[in-house]
Amino acid sequence: MRVVCRLLLAAGSMVAAIHGTAGAAASGCPQQELEAHVRQQFAIYGPQSRRHEYFGFVYLHDGVIGSAVTRSRACSDDGRCLVDSSNALRAVHPLAEVLGEWHTHPHEGSSRLSMYDVRGAYSNRHIGCYSAFYSTPSGEIYTWNVTRMSVPVAMASRRKIGRYRGAAEGLPALASAAVQHGH
Repeated sequence: MRVVCRLLLAAGSMVAAIHGTAGAAASGCPQQELEAHVRQQFAIYGPQSRRHEYFGFVYLHDGVIGSAVTRSRACSDDGRCLVDSSNALRAVHPLAEVLGEWHTHPHEGSSRLSMYDVRGAYSNRHIGCYSAFYSTPSGEIYTWNVTRMSVPVAMASRRKIGRYRGAAEGLPALASAAVQHGH
């Protein structure tokens, strides 16, 4: 059964790629609302990222965009963090449509995407509308093309969508699932 599911997911990804619908560029994706929600999440969790990294899966459920959020343990002195995204996945309602993911980088961390960032998003590229976002230590918020598998190519595909300082001003209140702390 797993092989059949993998084949179906792969076939769906190929069809999406042929029709240009892989990732956020897909027709019918609520991209503006998604980006507004992500900026709001960074406005909340970015300032809290001094020694932690926050990760969220963004989902749509009953017409509301929300995030299921988890937090890493304290990051190492060189700003390296490890987040268990399965904690966030467990908080997504089973009937929700996953739209993407976001994560913060700690204030002492790197401005670059890591191999784990890129490969994690790449592994979800088959999900329609899937977008990935991250914030740098200085607060810039970027999205990148989730169909890119290498760090240099993903970094070259980045697009800035804002800064988390002041990003929530004037945005409507959107749902956010409770933070699950990493083990």
